[in-house]
Amino acid sequence: MNKDFAIIGLGAFGQQLCHALSDQGAEVIAIDIDEERVNDVAGYVTFAYCCDCTKRSALEQLRLNEVDHVILAIGDHLESVILTIILLKDLGVKKITARAEDEGVKRVLEHLGVEEVIDTRELAVSSLGYRLLSRSITQYVELTGEHSVATVLYAGKEPSATLSEMNVRGKFGLNVLLIRRGKKDIIPSKDDRFEPGDSVVVFGTKNAIRRLDRKIK
Repeated sequence: MNKDFAIIGLGAFGQQLCHALSDQGAEVIAIDIDEERVNDVAGYVTFAYCCDCTKRSALEQLRLNEVDHVILAIGDHLESVILTIILLKDLGVKKITARAEDEGVKRVLEHLGVEEVIDTRELAVSSLGYRLLSRSITQYVELTGEHSVATVLYAGKEPSATLSEMNVRGKFGLNVLLIRRGKKDIIPSKDDRFEPGDSVVVFGTKNAIRRLDRKIK
């Protein structure tokens, strides 16, 4: 992986994405206005900055126009997200991916020129998908030529084995970034299980994501 990334917003999703990209050898710049969150990731990313990204002067100092891909992992505070996107575009950032959990917000971000929108809460699948229950990938966003973030719906009727027992990383080469259970974001540990209806956000290659899909459908 020869690209470098900037992750703005170090909540549960942002921190896990920092881990996943760093583990794959990418250079990662982690950014948040909360100093404690910045300190949480500083040990495993290339650079970590406490910064208010709604301030043009602060963004200019980070020189994000030299980064291949900027990802806004902020899940709320729409005004801040919009202002940050406008500033990033104005500063010449090459590619922007943003997080949005509302269809109206998604359209706004796309209108502003965001190339990809990630919805970590996406649970809906087509009626065909509901009937077949055989292809549970509800969202797929390519981050690099090989690696993507996908949302996979766990369609089992009973809880799965633990992540440790499934050995998701060893067998599939995937990082489980989040387990979305209703309105709750869970940062997964080895003892966590997938519950019926969970939305599982994973990072890995397309083939690895397909293998996991077949395993947990």
